[in-house]
Amino acid sequence: MKKLFLAVCFSFIFSDVWAATHTMASMAEAQSASNANPLETSKKLIEERQRFRTMSPEEMQEYLKERLDQVVINELDKSDGLGGNGAVNVQKSEAQKELEAQQNKSIFEKIYDKAMNNLIDTSKPRPAAKIYTDDKISLQNMQPQAAVEAQQMQNYQNAQRQAWLNSNVNMIDILLPPYRQKTLVPAQEHIPYLFSRIELLPDGLVRLTDTIVVVANGNKLKESIYRAFPKFVIDRSGERQKVDFNLLNVSINGTPVDYKLSDRNNYIFMEPAQKFELSPGVYEYQFDYTIDNQIFSYDEFDEFYWNLTGSVWNLVISRAGAAVILPPNTKTLGQIALSGYPGYWRDDTIAFTQEQDNVLGFVSQTPLFIGQAMNIVISLPKGSVSNVSWSKMFLRFVNANGDILFSAMGLIAIALSYLVSWNYIRKSKNKPLKSIYKNSSLLRYFAKGVIDKKSFAAFLLELYRKNIIDIEENDNNILLVKKTDNLSSLTKPEKKALHFLFGNDEAILNINSFSALKINKAIEFMQKNTNKQIRQLNFRLNIGYLLFSIGMLLFAEAAIAFLNYDFAYNFMFLVFTTCMLVFCLWLFQQKFTPKWKNTTSHIAAVLLACITAFVMLAIVNLWTVIIIAVTLVVIQEFSKLYAQRNGLLSAYVKEAQNFAALLKSKADAICLGKDFAHNQAAILALDLEECYPPLEQNKNIYKLDIISKLLEKI
Repeated sequence: MKKLFLAVCFSFIFSDVWAATHTMASMAEAQSASNANPLETSKKLIEERQRFRTMSPEEMQEYLKERLDQVVINELDKSDGLGGNGAVNVQKSEAQKELEAQQNKSIFEKIYDKAMNNLIDTSKPRPAAKIYTDDKISLQNMQPQAAVEAQQMQNYQNAQRQAWLNSNVNMIDILLPPYRQKTLVPAQEHIPYLFSRIELLPDGLVRLTDTIVVVANGNKLKESIYRAFPKFVIDRSGERQKVDFNLLNVSINGTPVDYKLSDRNNYIFMEPAQKFELSPGVYEYQFDYTIDNQIFSYDEFDEFYWNLTGSVWNLVISRAGAAVILPPNTKTLGQIALSGYPGYWRDDTIAFTQEQDNVLGFVSQTPLFIGQAMNIVISLPKGSVSNVSWSKMFLRFVNANGDILFSAMGLIAIALSYLVSWNYIRKSKNKPLKSIYKNSSLLRYFAKGVIDKKSFAAFLLELYRKNIIDIEENDNNILLVKKTDNLSSLTKPEKKALHFLFGNDEAILNINSFSALKINKAIEFMQKNTNKQIRQLNFRLNIGYLLFSIGMLLFAEAAIAFLNYDFAYNFMFLVFTTCMLVFCLWLFQQKFTPKWKNTTSHIAAVLLACITAFVMLAIVNLWTVIIIAVTLVVIQEFSKLYAQRNGLLSAYVKEAQNFAALLKSKADAICLGKDFAHNQAAILALDLEECYPPLEQNKNIYKLDIISKLLEKI
């Protein structure tokens, strides 16, 4: 019922005046088109005088009758200076005044009047709009307007007008463009007037001037209005095309106001640079801007498409229309205007007029309710907008494909740097950093590539060397004896492993089946800790390459965000969605038990990645999403490659192998000296026990034989 009541109010109180813009009426181009050439006028006067000289009396009599029919003879007051006998006052008739007024009107005022006549005159059907199709057949009768239907519509309007007069809606008088006529409109928030002047320039650029009158009462319009437009448009073949906007100026009631362009996902916004409240009242906005990439090029024709209202408004638009100026000497192949809701469009509510071949007018006969829009489609001869410079073509290419270009450049830079670095690593003979701490477990991993029980046994020998424990054999029992509670020489993981073995109050651990649980916990913990140390080492070695690759990816995404109007928002949007893709990649590679959890995690990772990619399409192309995903995979795979033993760890592997060769070559000397106690754990870790048999000189500190028995027991 509310919508029906609005239809009663808006459909007929505004049937007296329809859309045009006063900026159109003042255009020098439009005015010059309607003004006569002074030289031609002079020639006509000379010809007219010559005709008078050669007139016969009968011809002169007919001429005077024709002229007198166009004037009115009035009685003058005797006191008038022009009065008196023989004084005659000749004035132009109303018909003559109207004719001259029509001749002096601009092109856009004539479009306005023609649209009015089409709406009011029920004796003739309105001109039908048409649109060019691929098979070159114009669709006829797309807007049938029989005189009977028009008369029925007018009767319906009269009935609705009477219903409005009987209602209790508060009304206000406002002056509407283009003639500043006083019009009665509801004192409710709505848009009484929206008209757009659209000029298609030969280079494909489109200049627009939107005049919008709004009635605000602080309900929905608490702040200044925003204009919202789709960032991408879809052509007939389904290809997506990015539209480029350039905001020239905005004024409110003739006063310039600072507005800016911003973008949020799929939309471009014209919004105030600084938010300000809008007091209740009537405001006339004028948006002046240009757009590019809004004209589609096909094999046989070009096509201009425009959504007059931009995105849908949350306000009723009482009057909506547009005047479209085509490039000079351009005739349309066809045109159509549609109004309604997305997915449900109508073409029988738009009046179409044409003052000249290259000047078209479109006026909506009915209000546009909340959620409704008005679209204009004009088909042009091929090449009508072909005067495009190379610089503009390049800028269009960057605007449309810059995200693909920059993301691809980032991927190439990362891949090339990794390939060059990998080639350098394989040839490099640099020694590892001296600050890297290498215990016996790491030494065994570098030399042998394993982390096993022998690594744990080497850890026990290190505890023995540090005088933390003693390793003894008594009646075929192997005992670990805790000698001190001063563990300052141990690292935190070593302290925790020792705690697994002895607990809080224990001092002796017998290696047997009863202590197997403690020993296994200690072994498992030491293995995890060694793996953690290796990962940390890899990360420290790989941090330079990782930071470079992340930096290149962020640089590419910053360049993509720079192509948009709101850099900060778009950059953070890309960073967030990229992090989501990283999480999806990590989740997909995790292995869970039982099997159903593993399958569920993989499905969840794929679905989340698809959703993230779909969200990213709001600001970038599909190829850009693919390139960013490939970049993340490249970074991960090269990081794995660097983590291998022949990667960044190759120098440490080589050092461990050289150290093993040194211990083997100097075994005789080391066995007899004090270095044996210091290197006993390394000897075990490097599998060099055979080179170091027990001797009289080292029998008090020799534990390799007991450790070999311990390994058999665990």
